[in-house]
Amino acid sequence: MAATPQRRPRRPRGSLNQQAITEAALRIADRDGMDALTFEALGRELEAHPTAIYRHFRDKDELLLALVDALHARTTAGGLPVTDDWTADLRTVAGRIHEAFLAHPQVGQLVAARTARRQHEFEVVEHILGCMRRAGLDEEEAGRCYRVFADAVLAYSSMDAALHALDAPTRDADLLAWHVDYRKLPAEAYPNLAATVDHIPPLDSPDSFALLVDLLIAAIKARAEAH
Repeated sequence: MAATPQRRPRRPRGSLNQQAITEAALRIADRDGMDALTFEALGRELEAHPTAIYRHFRDKDELLLALVDALHARTTAGGLPVTDDWTADLRTVAGRIHEAFLAHPQVGQLVAARTARRQHEFEVVEHILGCMRRAGLDEEEAGRCYRVFADAVLAYSSMDAALHALDAPTRDADLLAWHVDYRKLPAEAYPNLAATVDHIPPLDSPDSFALLVDLLIAAIKARAEAH
């Protein structure tokens, strides 16, 4: 006699919401990659029918924007400090953005150019603009420097996330290339590389992101003093 198939437990009615779906989406992306993130996969993860997901998100792109804001939520968790040192506050928020993208690299590699237009993103923008104004920039310069600073931090964080999202053999080959392939190049053809190759940091060096932020802050200081 054939065994009766066991029915999976279903979520209690009304227990599904955007936060639960977003958290499940992050788990799927972290575990299986963004290509595996479908509404069917979300249904399985949440023990709910896929049509229930559509009641909260119209499509995958709307879900992706929620994931963008989930990274911003990680950035703002516990509050962003406002001190008497705007440069330290900029370093803090930049570091938190970077950490959030690396915590979820499958998502982080894709979302730098997207605008979530949600609460936590608004909070990050407000905080960075506050730092710019405390630096002494007027409204126009604050807006322009905000855009360059934020986009540079997001872009670099996304690039680092993309490196971490690679499968291990591919990532290791790219990292090794700077130790092997670049050192084999003839000095007469590539004199600048030959002179500096031993001093170029690895692709995954955390010091490079810190240097990026320092260079951006130095430029902001110079513009503030010029005005």
